[in-house]
Amino acid sequence: MKHLRYLAGPVLALAAVLATQPAPSAVLNVPVAARVITFVQPAPVGVVPVAIVYEPGNAASEAEAADMERALSSGITIGRATLRMRRVPVSNLGQLSGFKAAFVTTGLRAYQDEVAAAASAQSVLTITADSACVIGGRCIVGISSANRTQIIVNRAAARRSGIRFGSAFLMLIKEV
Repeated sequence: MKHLRYLAGPVLALAAVLATQPAPSAVLNVPVAARVITFVQPAPVGVVPVAIVYEPGNAASEAEAADMERALSSGITIGRATLRMRRVPVSNLGQLSGFKAAFVTTGLRAYQDEVAAAASAQSVLTITADSACVIGGRCIVGISSANRTQIIVNRAAARRSGIRFGSAFLMLIKEV
């Protein structure tokens, strides 16, 4: 029971972020996505490199990547982790080496298999607003904001990438 006390703060913080989210959006909810990263076990500490996987030349993908960059322009510190973002073009997924997480822009359905293979090989946590990517087992975490923010985790995709989450987090989300 003593260990649950340490989880109370992050769980309450995630609940607060979920409760205060704005209206629906097709763009990834970056504050929630950033909080999700802190629930990976073991918990990240220090500078945590996060990729934004996008398709150059795809206006929607580039716009979403720009929105993500603005949301975390100077990095964000959550707990003992500071997230630092960098764009990675979908045409050069070899650059995922060294990243702990990747925000996958929507509109990359044609590349989801390649993204999944590259992320799995590097044990990169993939997070997207595209629930089809998660349901299809190509992305690990999906964050939707239809009527309320919902987090979906694909158990098989997480296992394939060697990603584990804390039990308190798993009580807050839907697993597929």
